[in-house]
Amino acid sequence: MINPKRAIALNNRRFSLRTLLVVPFVLQIVTAVGLVGWLSFLSGQKAVNEVATSLQTELAFRIQRELQGYFESPHSLNRLNSVSFVQGDIDFANAQNVAQFFQQVKISPYVDAVYCATQQEGTFLGVTRVFNEADFQIMLRNSETGGRMNLYSVDSLGNRRLFVEALRKYDARVRPWYKAAVQAERSVWSPVYLDFTTQLPTITASQPVYRETNGQLLGVCATDVILPKDFRNFLINLSIGESGHAFVIERSGSILSSSTDESLISGEGENAKLLQATNSSEPLIRETARQLQTQYGSFEGIQRSLKTEFILDGQRQFVQVLPFKDDRGIDWLIVVVVPESDFMGQIQANTRNTALLCAAALVGAIALGIFASHKISQPLLQVAQASEEIADGNLDQHLQPSSITEIERLSNSFNSMSGQLKDSFAALETKNEELRIAEENYRSIFQNALEGIFQASPNGHFINVNPAMARLYGYDTPEAMLNHMAAIGTQVYVNPESQVEFKRQLEQHGEVKNFAYQIYRQDGSIVWLEENTRAVRGKDGNLLYFEGIVEDITLRKREEEALKRTIEELRIEIDQKKLEQEVTRITESEYFKKLQDEVSNLHSDDV
Repeated sequence: MINPKRAIALNNRRFSLRTLLVVPFVLQIVTAVGLVGWLSFLSGQKAVNEVATSLQTELAFRIQRELQGYFESPHSLNRLNSVSFVQGDIDFANAQNVAQFFQQVKISPYVDAVYCATQQEGTFLGVTRVFNEADFQIMLRNSETGGRMNLYSVDSLGNRRLFVEALRKYDARVRPWYKAAVQAERSVWSPVYLDFTTQLPTITASQPVYRETNGQLLGVCATDVILPKDFRNFLINLSIGESGHAFVIERSGSILSSSTDESLISGEGENAKLLQATNSSEPLIRETARQLQTQYGSFEGIQRSLKTEFILDGQRQFVQVLPFKDDRGIDWLIVVVVPESDFMGQIQANTRNTALLCAAALVGAIALGIFASHKISQPLLQVAQASEEIADGNLDQHLQPSSITEIERLSNSFNSMSGQLKDSFAALETKNEELRIAEENYRSIFQNALEGIFQASPNGHFINVNPAMARLYGYDTPEAMLNHMAAIGTQVYVNPESQVEFKRQLEQHGEVKNFAYQIYRQDGSIVWLEENTRAVRGKDGNLLYFEGIVEDITLRKREEEALKRTIEELRIEIDQKKLEQEVTRITESEYFKKLQDEVSNLHSDDV
């Protein structure tokens, strides 16, 4: 149901024709251009999502393949060195010939160090790359070094040359890589740890060496891979959008490598440890790690490749996670995160172009709407002004032709209407004058009539009476009668049966003619009235009021009564004379005479 107040408010609203012409044009263009732009944006965004997903997947698999290249050869080198270890070809005492280790490190760009250690005395021998230099050094720890790790330079054939420096005491048997191999009794990867010499994140492929005859543990051979040295350069050089990042983390959340240049070590000296991804100084890496932890509870909960996204600084970030595992203990996560904005540059440019086109279209639409509205509204304003002049009584109005066909037809119709109005007003004025004269005549008749004239409502109240009517009821003025007469039925009729008969005839015939009845006047006297009344109905047939003429017939009624009495008296007198004549006629008749004679005879006989 419509609220009446709201309906009134809506009816009170007014809009100019210019608004109605301009606003729809503008709305149509805004809607069309906006819809096309929005659909184009959504289509582009969908394409971006697909491209981002494809790019991330490709990057993740490239990183996976690169890692696999890093971690395949170290175990092969360990197997070769284990054979040499068992055969006694490794000179743990003097380290005079380490050509085998030297060549392995030299030809393997991903290998940082190759070495073996004995179980009995913890003797250690190997070759390592010099950090930040294109050179190699021999690492030796035996009884001659006093338990320290000594470094020696090598010649081009891998022979020991000059003493370089003595490092701190070192026992390989307590190192993670050694203990992991002994505990697993097979080739394994150690947990990631900080390298003894470089203090860089290092993972070691280690293999226990057993005596073939009795299975006695002889020691462990191992190969180091320091991730940041080569793999990090690989990540940095990857094209990951404009501001995307890739990083590799352990299940504990420690960053093993990333495409940023931030340090992956937190703390110094004995307190140094791998940086947690959730504490990274790079916001994108930090927030991605936190989002993954929040979404999956922990990094341990991510057991398969997945794609997700989150919002950072109001921008959507696409995330691809790919687990990297092998059967020797590696269980890492490769994470590639790319901001949506890296792919949205062209789409945003298209959106800006669309907005500019929309603005240009709006300006054009407004200008066109203003021009069109002026061409249309100006003639209509002339029509409105001419109409107002006609409303003010100035009927002599004429509109000029228009170049618009519809406006031309409107002007012609208005001019024709104006002419017709002039004629109609002239005729109306004549009619009004005639009606005025007729009304004056009617009013004169109404006021000066000798008969009573009245109008009464259907519920029995006088609406209007003339002076003659008031006088009939004993009132000085019509106003006094209208104010005093509350109900016709209870105050007027002497005989209630007259009222019943009056109503019956009125309801049956719609009018009453020559109906005579007695009424009480204001002073209580009784007079006779004769009434002619009819029902007045509207076009819909509903009863509006009654109107009638009343005449005082009291004198006439008195004369009729007197006449009746006279006639009655004459009738009685005539009846007596007729009786006398009849008696005379009977007594003079022969029959009567005979009767008299018979009576006389009867009397004489009796005598």
